[in-house]
Amino acid sequence: MNKLKEKLNKLINGHVERITETGSSTFSTCDYRGWDKDIWTHRHSIIDKLIDLGFNVESAVNHGVLDVTITANLEL
Repeated sequence: MNKLKEKLNKLINGHVERITETGSSTFSTCDYRGWDKDIWTHRHSIIDKLIDLGFNVESAVNHGVLDVTITANLEL
C-alpha cells in the first residue's frame, strides 16, 4: 500500500509543479503506454486531493478514456 501511495503522491506532486510553472496540467487514465490501473482505480482520490489543494479540476470521457484537466485557481 505504501508503494501505491508513493506512486500516486508522485503523480500529484508532478502535476502541482507543472501547474505552478504553466498554470495548468492534464492526465489521462490511458496514454501511449496503455492503461494505468492505479490511476483509474484511485481517480476520485487523486481528483479530491487536487481540489483540496485549491485547484480547479474538470474531467471528461473521450473514447472510453478519462481525461482530467487541472488549472490554478486564478482570482481576477
